[in-house]
Amino acid sequence: MPGLTVKNIRIAGMAACVPSRIEENLDLSIFSNREEIRKVIATTGIKRHRAVDAGVTASDLSAKAVGGLLSDLGWEASEVDCLFYVCTSRDFIAPQTACILQHRLGLRKDSFVMDLPLGCSGWVYGMSVIGSMMSSGFFKKGLLIAAETNTLNRSQTDRTVRPLFGDAATVTALEFNPASAPMNFMFGVDGSGYQAIWTKFGGMRFPTTQDALKLVEYGPGISRRGIDMVVNGMDVFGFAIKIPPKAIKEFISEFNIDVDNLDYLLLHQANKFIDEKIRKSLKIPAEKVPYCLEDFGNVTSASIPLTLITRCADALRNSPCRLLACGFGVGLSWATMNFSTDGVVISPLIEY
Repeated sequence: MPGLTVKNIRIAGMAACVPSRIEENLDLSIFSNREEIRKVIATTGIKRHRAVDAGVTASDLSAKAVGGLLSDLGWEASEVDCLFYVCTSRDFIAPQTACILQHRLGLRKDSFVMDLPLGCSGWVYGMSVIGSMMSSGFFKKGLLIAAETNTLNRSQTDRTVRPLFGDAATVTALEFNPASAPMNFMFGVDGSGYQAIWTKFGGMRFPTTQDALKLVEYGPGISRRGIDMVVNGMDVFGFAIKIPPKAIKEFISEFNIDVDNLDYLLLHQANKFIDEKIRKSLKIPAEKVPYCLEDFGNVTSASIPLTLITRCADALRNSPCRLLACGFGVGLSWATMNFSTDGVVISPLIEY
């Protein structure tokens, strides 16, 4: 697929909100011994993650993040022309959560809002959508929320998922600016692998039944319901070590990217071992590939912006940065982009 170039868009600010409750993987009782969980930590790089309390949804975290960022930017809610909400753990099947957030945040009734129920590649896809919508100048200011409450739709008694996933919400504020450097994108999808990461029951193909609500044991430390998400680790691993590095190399060739001039490479953070294989295959120095998964786990679509907010804030605030990002996972889908920033407002991390 040829690349997409989006012009006239500047990243003005970024913010994130995470639950205050921290789960240490070493303390999880679903493992038979500490040596077992130490192996998981060593492979994935994930030591802990954040988990919402009962009754808290991704939109709650999102509203906090947006409120903090608008204040720090000095924007009024009435100035926001569009909002895109990237999330699979939405408040309801219908209506879309973006409509609820329009009212909750006090956006204008003539604002353009939309849910984008994407997973691991969602922030990059979302940036292409909101950027394309804003590039003509019809919308002057927009918000891209990438949020997920993974702990709510994954079994807490499944050791194949519980240590890996966390909850977070991020918001990226964009503004129309003809002087901005262009953003470039390339995309890919292989729907034949949709069962690599999926939740079978709860949609229209397989509606929720009484049996789908029953907790079933599949092995030691692996119990889940039909409405819980399943991650087929070997399928995901095979995909992740093969497709993303190839896609990034194709992107670099398509847009003639000088890798040595990049300040950061941002990868979706599900597994540090996988990401390090990608980094090394691209010959990117370790100091240019930041990680936040150690403290937050896999936060799906929020992983790339959360890394920027928690690990690159000083650089983004104080100097121009050239960045390359790749999100990949559920779908199976992947998306790569490069973009530049200059003087981005980064709000302090918010806890809920």
